Amino acid sequence: MYLAQAVASGIIAPFYPSEAAKKGANSTVVGLVFGVYQLVIFVTSPIYGSIIQNVGAKYMYLSGSFLLGGCGLAFGFLDRAPDGPVYIAMCFICRSIEANGAAMMITAAFSIMAATFPHDIGKAIGILETFYGIGLVLGPAIGGGLYSIGGFLLPFEVIGGFVWCCSIVSYFTLPKIEEVQQLNVNIFTLLKIPGCSVLYISMVSCGMSLCYLDPIFSPYMKATFPQLSIPQIGLMFAVTAVTYAIIAPLIGYISDKGLQGSLAVIGSVIMTIALLLFGPNPWLETFIPTSIPETVVALILFGVGASGLMIPLFPLLHRMARSGGLPDNLQTFGLVSGLFTSGFSLGAFLGPTLAGYLVNQYEFAWACSVCGLIVIFNAYVQYCLKITISMCYDRFLDRAPDGPVYIAMCFICRSIEANGAAMMMTAAFLLWQQLSHMMSAKQ
Repeated sequence: MYLAQAVASGIIAPFYPSEAAKKGANSTVVGLVFGVYQLVIFVTSPIYGSIIQNVGAKYMYLSGSFLLGGCGLAFGFLDRAPDGPVYIAMCFICRSIEANGAAMMITAAFSIMAATFPHDIGKAIGILETFYGIGLVLGPAIGGGLYSIGGFLLPFEVIGGFVWCCSIVSYFTLPKIEEVQQLNVNIFTLLKIPGCSVLYISMVSCGMSLCYLDPIFSPYMKATFPQLSIPQIGLMFAVTAVTYAIIAPLIGYISDKGLQGSLAVIGSVIMTIALLLFGPNPWLETFIPTSIPETVVALILFGVGASGLMIPLFPLLHRMARSGGLPDNLQTFGLVSGLFTSGFSLGAFLGPTLAGYLVNQYEFAWACSVCGLIVIFNAYVQYCLKITISMCYDRFLDRAPDGPVYIAMCFICRSIEANGAAMMMTAAFLLWQQLSHMMSAKQ
């Protein structure tokens, strides 16, 4: 079902922009139709995560699947809507309801997975992300193929019907999650736990970087290597998704060994290196000439880094929630799933938007380098500093003697944490200022 959701979300990519243009939608509106999907998931995922204990994980999963498939079927008939505002409004309505279904399904899926495999969350996440990577590759390919065979309607009818068939199978195969007494906690309770808010920012950074290349990679490749055809560029785009899908189970296995923080740091570094190689960065082009093999290497590294950063975040967030005193039950899994999905979707909305703006202001290489800078400061430094300090809270401060000693240790930890945050923000500001000056001089 996770595979079907990934395919359904990307099936419109090859043909929708040209079809929407025929109906009077400009490129800005088309971009918003794509972006509203992630924006709705960002808003609704924490809500669904908070109420999953009341609704039930299985019921939420099946309801989301029904909405996802139904809106997929409905979208196929939109080419018959009147041109102009009516067509555009119907597109937004369908995509928004479809995104609600996706948010319900994904939040419930992660909760069911975590409740079913509480000691192997990393492995389970790795398997889910493998199918997600496969879906990212298959979605545009299936959409383009079905569109060439049967026009606008066929891709949506096939995928919508497939999602509904998967829903029927899921009804009989999903395990029943034991209900527990509900506690008075919500998504803000989770964010108050030391480290969880930092992890949320890291999820935003991860989603942003993963979707950053979507609007800018194809135009760059076509301009730099005019001998490449659109299908060939599409195959190069698939390199990252294939790499991500292949390596995800291994990352999940390593994550379950208790190395989530280390994996996330290493993944951030690898992803930053890959982003510097796209173009490549003007500082590196003297040593590394632009070529197709060099770009393929960057895409492979990007997939490896994305897997290393993405997969450990859910078990790490769950561990933070448990260390903050939340019980190991469905309610906690729902809150963690909602926060996880919300952060990624916000980043997936911001990434293409920022990329499109920067590539218009500067050039492709500098735009990718800026994303690399964001990744290294929002993930690497924050993990090294804030998560480490938060672990000090969890592992050591609860063992300190009561009274003045405990209070003094809390003040010391918070002071060190504040110093590190000040260093990080100052360095980030100075580097951004220097980078902006260099890019302006370049122009």
